[in-house]
Amino acid sequence: MAENFSRAQPAVRLDSVQMLRAIAAVTVVTHHISLFANGEWGVDLFFVISGFIMCYVTEESGRHFLAKRIIRIVPLYWAGTIGVFCIALMMPGLLNFTTASFEDLVKSLMFIPFKKGDRVFPVLFLGWTLNFEMFFYLLFAASMALRHKHRAIVSSALILAIVVAGQLIHFESVPVRFLAEPIILEFAFGMLCYTFLVRDTLERPQDRPIISRILWTSAGALLIACMPIATWLVPSEDRVVRWGILATLSFYCIVRGLSGVRLPRWLVMIGDASYSLYLFHPYVVQIFTKIGVFSRRDTGAYFMALVVIVLCCGLSVLSYTYVEKPVSEFLRRKLIDRGPRRTAPEAPLGPPKQGPVI
Repeated sequence: MAENFSRAQPAVRLDSVQMLRAIAAVTVVTHHISLFANGEWGVDLFFVISGFIMCYVTEESGRHFLAKRIIRIVPLYWAGTIGVFCIALMMPGLLNFTTASFEDLVKSLMFIPFKKGDRVFPVLFLGWTLNFEMFFYLLFAASMALRHKHRAIVSSALILAIVVAGQLIHFESVPVRFLAEPIILEFAFGMLCYTFLVRDTLERPQDRPIISRILWTSAGALLIACMPIATWLVPSEDRVVRWGILATLSFYCIVRGLSGVRLPRWLVMIGDASYSLYLFHPYVVQIFTKIGVFSRRDTGAYFMALVVIVLCCGLSVLSYTYVEKPVSEFLRRKLIDRGPRRTAPEAPLGPPKQGPVI
């Protein structure tokens, strides 16, 4: 692990990470449009990004880590979960499988995995990834408490031990069995990316020659293009094998190639709003699905699919700008930043104010 950065160093732009968040979120949107149904791998890319960002934002300090993560995740997720529950109560015909169960609601709000039929899904079904995220945050916080400098190594070792135990032991408990799934290895992959990138790339991005940047970025783009193909070509049902390794390699290559590069603001903004996009796009997609927009595979249907994707992105930016960001900032002021106002800037690397969560 690299040493702490000097506060005198210029901020390193991580627009590339925000761009990858945007790609991950949009692919999940396409996955839920029946015309495509190939974008599940966006979740794996999100998990790799999350492992990287948790190390990145705690480089100098892990103070208030869990409080910041809760403020970042919980308000929007609870709002979405309660919204789906209310729909299940009043207009159940709009939903496919969700029912108005108060027990399911409580477990969902508390991030406790439970079975719904043959699958483990909370009330807001995309929240299954947040169960893994919150579990990872707990492991990461415990690792920082043990040794902050070695937080990536300790948390990766814990993740590996949990996955191995899950493969060797058949746990009867649904939460334990679910949280020991191999997919949590992708958080460790992201932390591994951080370890190498912070040494080779993030410290001196201006020193990298243009041809090197082009080659690394091109390799990353090619690897991302391979991910939807892997859906059909990779026989393994283990998503870490099918998508996780490709997600890790593509993330590493693109961040290495584009570190410090300023990308279009609209693309970065979609990355900023990726949490809102991830959580709330099913509302929009479901409306268009219910009225039969995607029932025919013709030019009009594919055009409408593009319209829906753009609409989801636009609404998510509005949600981020007027709901998600103000609520997070308000809660941070009230619950965390209550001490004397600092005169010197923090965060030497200038990480995104809101790190990726899914």
